[in-house]
Amino acid sequence: MNEEQLFSKLCHIIDRLLGPGGCPWDQKQTLETLRHSVLEETCELIDSIEDKNSQGMTEELGDLMLNVVFLAKVAAKEGHFTLKDSLEAVTEKLIYRHPHVFGKGEKIDTVDQLVEQWEELKKKEKAGQAKKSEMDSIPKSLPSLARAQKMIKKMSRTKFEIPQNCQELSWDDPALTEEALGQWLFDAIRQANAKGLDAELALRRACTLHEQAFRTWEGIV
Repeated sequence: MNEEQLFSKLCHIIDRLLGPGGCPWDQKQTLETLRHSVLEETCELIDSIEDKNSQGMTEELGDLMLNVVFLAKVAAKEGHFTLKDSLEAVTEKLIYRHPHVFGKGEKIDTVDQLVEQWEELKKKEKAGQAKKSEMDSIPKSLPSLARAQKMIKKMSRTKFEIPQNCQELSWDDPALTEEALGQWLFDAIRQANAKGLDAELALRRACTLHEQAFRTWEGIV
């Protein structure tokens, strides 16, 4: 079977699971109960990518696709929207945001030109809509480090001056607060962004190194 046929088969299987005579566990699921599953599968896929594990990526990407289709089917069951609605929305968005590929837009040669075009397209999308904050597009459920990076990137594209009121921490200070620590971390991420460094990736790699050292210490490699 080709890709289209396999995708249709996946949709059919999920319809069977959610339909009459299907799986009782699947039929009890809601959008709320499936949230953590999506996050977990996404993290497992990221692990496979970082490990360069092709078999793991194949399996985890399949699991993630299962979650995406399952969520859309549950949403339709609850009367929110259908899988067709989601597919139409994403295909229209991709075509609209790439006029240099699918339309009559000017040829784009550099990333800077793409960013400029992207900002113009966003302005057109927002025309006539109620004003929204740039922060609205950042998921609140993102891990704090990744969320801070996205916030800082968006702030840096505007004339907003990111406060730099973080002072050097004294780790021996008994009065050290979480607020002060948070400000220090935020400023460290801001400075990393300014240097073109990925703070999330840097911390993940540091965690990996320390995990390997600990496993060696345990005698478990």
